[in-house]
Amino acid sequence: MFQFDLQRFAVTLPDSPTTSTATMGKDYLLFICMGSSYTTPTWTLIGGQRGASMSRSTDEIDVSSKTTDGWKATLAGMKSWSVDLDGLMLLNDDGVDALEYAFLQGKLVFIKIQYPNKRYRTGWAAITDLSFETPHDGEASLTGTLSGNGVLSDLKGYAISPITATVSVASAANKTFTFTPSTGLVSSITLAGETVDTANYTAATGTLTINGTYLATLAITDQIFTLTFSDASTATLTITITA
Repeated sequence: MFQFDLQRFAVTLPDSPTTSTATMGKDYLLFICMGSSYTTPTWTLIGGQRGASMSRSTDEIDVSSKTTDGWKATLAGMKSWSVDLDGLMLLNDDGVDALEYAFLQGKLVFIKIQYPNKRYRTGWAAITDLSFETPHDGEASLTGTLSGNGVLSDLKGYAISPITATVSVASAANKTFTFTPSTGLVSSITLAGETVDTANYTAATGTLTINGTYLATLAITDQIFTLTFSDASTATLTITITA
């Protein structure tokens, strides 16, 4: 199969000055907590996702009376939330298998909805629908509804800027990343399951700088770092290493 080799081009292009903060739906991801503890969660991506639509609503309480001048008056009552999931039906996918198991056992699941900037919300949910379709002329697809059980959290974690970077081995430079909220402090970094030596980066409140000399030693591919913050929250960071 022909593969286009971008690394043979020594090209520099300017960054667009556009400051639009619009996001793409494909960058919102749904994870399920696996393992024995939700306080130190092991997040597993539910594979094959095409959509994970979150809905939040509140009951209407009618407080109209003779003194509301003929106008209906309403107060917000109990809140609820849910996630409607749809995607491809994958075999041997840990996330899909976990949904199937929880549905059959009637267990609540602890889920994470991750935003493009790596911030996220968490909550417990009951799987109230889990269906799949197998048309003869199309892909097998999965749909499901995760109905919230209790509170959906406020936004957690830290937004990373930039969320990706590219480093050339030939002229490797330090890469600095900032966090929002600015209270973020990285306590450790792992790469491919191995802890990165603290000599290879500098962590300060609100920033992280990874040394170019260290990045130049990595294989030419996308390197996905997992950052653990002092409050135990985590985020991933992708640095593309080129020749």
